[in-house]
Amino acid sequence: MASTVTEGRILIAGAGIGGLSAGIALARDGTPVQVLEREKAHSTDGAGIQLGPNATRILGDWGVLERLGSKAVISEGIAIGDGLTGEHLATVPFGEVARQRYGAPFILVHRHDLHQALVETARDLPGVEITMDCEVMAYRQSSDEIVLTTTKEEIRGHALIAADGLWSRLRPQIDPGAALLFTGQTAWRTLVSPGDLPEHLRGPRTGLWLGRGAHLVHYPVKGGMKINVVAVTEERRGGKTEGWNQEADPQSLLSCFEAWDDSIADIVRSGAGWRKWSLYYQPPLRAWTQGLVTVAGDAAHPVLPFLAQGGALAIEDAAVLVRVLREFDGDPTHAFRQFERVRIGRASRTGFESRRMGRIYHMGGVLRLARNFVLRRQSPEALLKKLDWLYLFGGDER
Repeated sequence: MASTVTEGRILIAGAGIGGLSAGIALARDGTPVQVLEREKAHSTDGAGIQLGPNATRILGDWGVLERLGSKAVISEGIAIGDGLTGEHLATVPFGEVARQRYGAPFILVHRHDLHQALVETARDLPGVEITMDCEVMAYRQSSDEIVLTTTKEEIRGHALIAADGLWSRLRPQIDPGAALLFTGQTAWRTLVSPGDLPEHLRGPRTGLWLGRGAHLVHYPVKGGMKINVVAVTEERRGGKTEGWNQEADPQSLLSCFEAWDDSIADIVRSGAGWRKWSLYYQPPLRAWTQGLVTVAGDAAHPVLPFLAQGGALAIEDAAVLVRVLREFDGDPTHAFRQFERVRIGRASRTGFESRRMGRIYHMGGVLRLARNFVLRRQSPEALLKKLDWLYLFGGDER
């Protein structure tokens, strides 16, 4: 196998949100990078993604928000309701309130549009090379060099950031005991037209509908031209799959919403071309780093989607990685250990809170009634304040 030397470069496995973010952050700081992606072309598929101010503040600094332009919808807030009755329960305000409180907006965007903006931003930076159709299979390292075994050739570099996602090939080399656990939940997604929603459910905001053993989320993407719809259901008796873009039988989904309020259930019925993916949880890794290698993004800390923080955490990782490398004069061995120390607490808390919110969303019986009672009594300001720990991230935690 031939060997390509990328002297002084940091190698990044994966050209998803985490890998591209790391590449952008490092290249902006003067560090050359090579991003290696297993797919032959950047995907045009995907669901919507919600990005809170903790992520958009960083994207704004990189120029990515400006590049997104009108494709991103600035969210006015989250409207929370009971899916069984259609009752509105509470509102988490965003819009100008979030911008003033956190210094950045909460946006709603299609994943492809975000990914394309990241790709374009990375390619415009000197020192960034993106290599497609090149899967990283394994690595070996010495005291000052990393050597990657890929599907194309051996590639050498100064260090490696493994941002190769939930099903990371490289994570087991760092923590051989790492194992993903099926939660018993399945996420379903589709895009519908704004006209498929009742008029009172349209607008630049997220609708979050709670039900026993299921919940439904909808929000505008593509500049408001489409509505992203995501349903999460309990399937503990089977249906486990790998990957995130499986074909889905809508009839098994529709049965979960038969008892829901008609105006909410109609959103599910209007969907076509449903895709689904199983939700997995990973217990905290025993280690994120091994010498010249670290994991980042979903490879390090996959979180369930109930706080909409998977992509945001990967963007945060990039901001912290560049800071710690600067602190340690580009020495990856010490910088990566510091990266793990400063990130593990926040990632663990976000993972815990995401799982907790999922349990709250799916409550039934008396617990559902108690949850609804508490939500009705919460002011919008009080609900937003509870998210300060999440959205006030500045990239400089110790």
